[in-house]
Amino acid sequence: MKENKIYVLESMPVPRAIMNLAIPSVLSMMVNIMYNLTDTFFIGKLNDPYQVAAVSISLPLFTLQMAMAGVFGVGGGSYLSRLLGRKDMEAAKQTLSTSVFSSAIISVILGIVGIMSIPWFLRTVGASGMTYEHATKYMLYILIGSPVVLLKFTLVQLLRAEGAAKEAMIGLFIGTGANIILDPLFIFGFNMGVTGAAVATVLGNGCGMLYYLSFYLKKKSLVPLTFKHMRLRWSCYREILLIGIPASLSQVMLSVGNTISYRLASAYSDIHVASLGVASRVFTIPIFIFIGISIGIQALVGYNYGAHNYPRMKETIRMAVLISLSLSAVLTLLFALFPRELIMIFIKDEEIVYWGTLTLQAYVYAIPIAAVSMIMMNSLQAMGKALPALIVSLSRQGIMYIPAILILNKAFGFEGLIFAMPLADTLTTILSTTMLVWIVRRLRHPKAQEILVNVPIPEA
Repeated sequence: MKENKIYVLESMPVPRAIMNLAIPSVLSMMVNIMYNLTDTFFIGKLNDPYQVAAVSISLPLFTLQMAMAGVFGVGGGSYLSRLLGRKDMEAAKQTLSTSVFSSAIISVILGIVGIMSIPWFLRTVGASGMTYEHATKYMLYILIGSPVVLLKFTLVQLLRAEGAAKEAMIGLFIGTGANIILDPLFIFGFNMGVTGAAVATVLGNGCGMLYYLSFYLKKKSLVPLTFKHMRLRWSCYREILLIGIPASLSQVMLSVGNTISYRLASAYSDIHVASLGVASRVFTIPIFIFIGISIGIQALVGYNYGAHNYPRMKETIRMAVLISLSLSAVLTLLFALFPRELIMIFIKDEEIVYWGTLTLQAYVYAIPIAAVSMIMMNSLQAMGKALPALIVSLSRQGIMYIPAILILNKAFGFEGLIFAMPLADTLTTILSTTMLVWIVRRLRHPKAQEILVNVPIPEA
């Protein structure tokens, strides 16, 4: 089993290797889509716009949790893949243990600070009276479960980094299945509303986390997870943080951007907040599929970059872009033809459906752009290119998005606000593609130099 993982990363023909890693990752993301939409779906059945708005307005909090987990999940995973490519197993063991135990400590701190900050956060996003009450309950239980949520996310990233995409998928299936079963039980059966949705979310994450821990404890992974390999060494933390912080900042900026967008939307009404939230959740369908492909190739890119097999790395990137663009054509057509029907799956309130449809129609323009953007951004992270990864991370949800949302909202109102994301994605994709092409074209290695120039790469 372990030898097969190395064969996939090192020798399997690139198209087959991408399918081997990307299909489980895409299926994992499809499961994540269900996970992401489950709360919205069941809360929507209550036909209470205030509870829908409460779940929507809490999204930046969940994004922030993923950001903190990403420091050690994405950062540790990137370094782990490169170490495996260099055959440095001792450093790989230390990196895995350091990432997991550090994430556990950070998760506890985040939970405590987050609970204390709930009133401030809800005032910042402009939550109204009824929405404020429901959002407080939802956020409290999500924050209590921070250790579970963060550890699950960190472990799944580290498993993917060693090529265990199938195992990562199984854990997500377990967690999402539990959430889908528990959501209606707690929301309707126990009459807990949004509080029940939060409890079900945490318990579902807990099931996934336990599966991943058992995988390591049964010694099925390439790299063992034991406390004895934990080292408080700056050299290890430096490599993790160089990529982990840019990845985290991307999520932090997403949280900030979402907070601002919901604050601006709340100036119109709670209906606009709920509409924006439902449309954003529906739009995770294409986004998560592209993320699945990009994280599927991350181990391939990082491993072959660490092994100096640049031709194989370049072919991986090129093939991934072609696959993502092909899928984006189908998804763009689906969202362009049926935006209203997609919104109505989750809620029937006519006003929310109207504004949600309008938002989804604006987001359609970002689908092909996101197909390329995710590949570029994750490739930079996999290669350990800290500064370019940082620039791209700050650009997509910060440097590009925040000014766009403020300017377009002021100029065109809510209709302008919803076009900020497609505009920011377009500008960031141009930037990240330019950076990646420049970096890859400069790569040289004695063994690969003769054939390096013959391997095509994505054009800007």
